[in-house]
Amino acid sequence: MKTFPLSFAMLAVGWAALAPAAETPATAAELAARLNADRLDGTAYVRLRLEVNGGGTIQLQTKERHTQAGTDLVYQILFPKERKGESVLLRKPSGQAARGTLFIPPDSVKPLSAAQLKEGLFGSDLTYEDLIENFFGWSQQTLVGTEDVGRVNCQILESKPGASDRSSYASVKSWIDPKRRVPLRVEKYNAAGQVIVRMETLRVEKDDLDRHLPASLSITRAGTSGSGTVMEGSRIKHGVTLTDADFSPEGLKVLTTPK
Repeated sequence: MKTFPLSFAMLAVGWAALAPAAETPATAAELAARLNADRLDGTAYVRLRLEVNGGGTIQLQTKERHTQAGTDLVYQILFPKERKGESVLLRKPSGQAARGTLFIPPDSVKPLSAAQLKEGLFGSDLTYEDLIENFFGWSQQTLVGTEDVGRVNCQILESKPGASDRSSYASVKSWIDPKRRVPLRVEKYNAAGQVIVRMETLRVEKDDLDRHLPASLSITRAGTSGSGTVMEGSRIKHGVTLTDADFSPEGLKVLTTPK
């Protein structure tokens, strides 16, 4: 299992890195289509760290399944000891609304309402909706300019949900590194054009499929106090064996490492 600073970012927040290409996509639709297609990479197991507002570190594992039929995600706390086993299941069948289930040991299993899907993962600035949403798959995609992020001149891709897309955001802008095919910044906006959440890539690495991915993320959300959330990963493995049982309320109760 390959170990590196982070592979989780792309998987967990709907970001995708493109496989190497001969040239930059000519249109917004082509760019979004490639990003969306690359996200559908089957199953994966990921280990990551979550630091909220400069506090203690939460260590997590995720089990993920991304296919044309939809996205299934499980997040489970490994540390600290007093929270070990807390888990959340998120599912979004293609063309349907997202749904979720929260498990708190020893036996509390509760469905998440639509309003609760806008709450933060384990108290972080990253909501359940952010985790399950794939804005590169939305029907409206536009290139709105270029801008430097650090020393990289990025293409800015604006994504808007169509009539059949479900989101609490009015639009999302992604600053894409055209050489490495990876988002260096993502901003999500409300209908008034105000930034609700900003995600910055702090470092980029390659994953076990030799793709460039965000290696560390900082997440800040409007209207919240504190220093925001930092997410870093430690390992990833694609192509692991996962079944429907892993993505069920009963499966939340089992802390297993897939092979």
